[in-house]
Amino acid sequence: MVSLPARLVNFGLPLLGIRRFFSQPEKLDERIAELRRKPSPRPGKGVLAKFDVSEDNSRGYPVITMVPKGAAESDAPHLLYLHGGGYVMDVAALHWSALARLCSILGASATVPVYPLAPEHKAPHILGEMRKLYGELVESHGAQRITIMGDSAGGGMSLALAQIIRDDDGPLPGSLVLFSPWLDATASEPEQKEIEKRDRMIAVSGLEACGQLYRGELELTDPRVSPLFGAVQGLPPMAIFSGTSDILVVDGRRLDARLRETGLSTHEYHEYHGMFHVWMLLPIPEGRRAIEQTADFICRHLRTQ
Repeated sequence: MVSLPARLVNFGLPLLGIRRFFSQPEKLDERIAELRRKPSPRPGKGVLAKFDVSEDNSRGYPVITMVPKGAAESDAPHLLYLHGGGYVMDVAALHWSALARLCSILGASATVPVYPLAPEHKAPHILGEMRKLYGELVESHGAQRITIMGDSAGGGMSLALAQIIRDDDGPLPGSLVLFSPWLDATASEPEQKEIEKRDRMIAVSGLEACGQLYRGELELTDPRVSPLFGAVQGLPPMAIFSGTSDILVVDGRRLDARLRETGLSTHEYHEYHGMFHVWMLLPIPEGRRAIEQTADFICRHLRTQ
């Protein structure tokens, strides 16, 4: 049963304006321009009380590092977190608080790139920057201690990045975690239109528009844009979280099916009934449970050798 806090949040989701943003693609350029005039949020006082936070702008985009006060344990995980937002929206305050909750459970440090956004930047450039950043983190932390994870578009980017690392014979991270991942930029699955009736956050038309802005000269079916169409063999252990009131649950189910078809036994698929897009980032019972499941998954697949 969906908790009362989750039901209240779901009821109030339209007030955030995210559904309006994603359901009126003809106004997308205007709204993106408006977003660019706002400052990018940074960790708040609650996070700063528990973590030492630093920002590095030397790469041409901000990279935020969070380390537990007193320093992370030498064998603790390190999280590379790629935020969601349709590839066009900046990191949000809820990303920082959710990541802090997860890092606190794990005793982990984290790196959060405030990566270049579409339409100013395109998939090949953005993914190239994330691949370089991952290489730097491997030098500092060791690949086996790194978890690549993200929500929504960041979940899709996480899977695409892992596929790129595998294909160029790079050292794979210890695990992947995908929250409500957007994996198919074509948004062409018929079932999504039916689920859209109860999705109070995102719309198919908005996904289509954002995918076009992000892809550049690539086809929408290119795995760098839609990693669901890439090979899933040879990837690290993977945890996928989806909710049945999210049109992107279709992507999560399809990835789960593909992984099961290949016989891979190191992935987990968690589908929450009645839950909306990226609920796991919120301090509601279902969100806390998903964060605890994520921490357990990362610990079970952490390799420190």
